[in-house]
Amino acid sequence: MDHTRSHKSGQGFLQDRSGATAIEFAFVAPVLFLSLFSIIEVGMLGMMSSGLDNAVFETSRMIRTGRGDAPASAAAFEEQVCEKLGGNVTNCRDRLTISVQRFDRFADANTVVAAPPAGQFNKGAAEDIIIVKANYVWPLMTPFIATAYERNGPLSVTLGSRVTFKNEPFA
Repeated sequence: MDHTRSHKSGQGFLQDRSGATAIEFAFVAPVLFLSLFSIIEVGMLGMMSSGLDNAVFETSRMIRTGRGDAPASAAAFEEQVCEKLGGNVTNCRDRLTISVQRFDRFADANTVVAAPPAGQFNKGAAEDIIIVKANYVWPLMTPFIATAYERNGPLSVTLGSRVTFKNEPFA
């Protein structure tokens, strides 16, 4: 009888699965949450990249058309881009670097388009060729993504935007 009883209690122990689900979830949860945060972050990177492109394009358009309220310095250009991006403008200005450069030919502008912006500002005059470069440092939550972006350390990437145009014949 004792032998049967120990056999039954041994079977009961092997069949008892309480707590197994919690342990399995403990193994799976980090991967699940990392995947979830990565998906959210990819969406945020895409949205931020698109927003930066739009803000740089709209601010550059003010220069291209010769508007009176167009930025007259690198700081004013950064300010207008950050206002269009929304959020904390001071934080944005700390992360944003721009360059506005004048060229005589498009071929000359093409040689410097890949170089990082250095803060110079020359919006030129009517019918001048201008290249606008902007880099924005974006902090990451998940360090394993963003392989398509330029890394700026283990937990940040650099989003870039470039606009090249010829100023309109404003007077």
